[in-house]
Amino acid sequence: MKERFTKIDDENRVKETEVLEGGYKDLGFDVVRIRLEIVEKDSESCIVRSTIEYEGDEKLTDVVSHVNVRPLEMMVEIIGKHLCQNKSTL
Repeated sequence: MKERFTKIDDENRVKETEVLEGGYKDLGFDVVRIRLEIVEKDSESCIVRSTIEYEGDEKLTDVVSHVNVRPLEMMVEIIGKHLCQNKSTL
């Protein structure tokens, strides 16, 4: 999958990308945007809000059910485990 960052806001911890090719675009969507926002809970934890926006033909109604944030959830879980395991070296 190729994507480009359309917004990087380090102060508010927001990253937005638009998928250029691959991923959900391969299912036929015209536009696919992914937004990640990190919300700090306390010094040891945070919430990651993820959003996927898509635009496409109405014929894609059956495909829409396949669009979900599970790949992003898995990525966040892996990164979180890595950071916890390596906390002392950061």
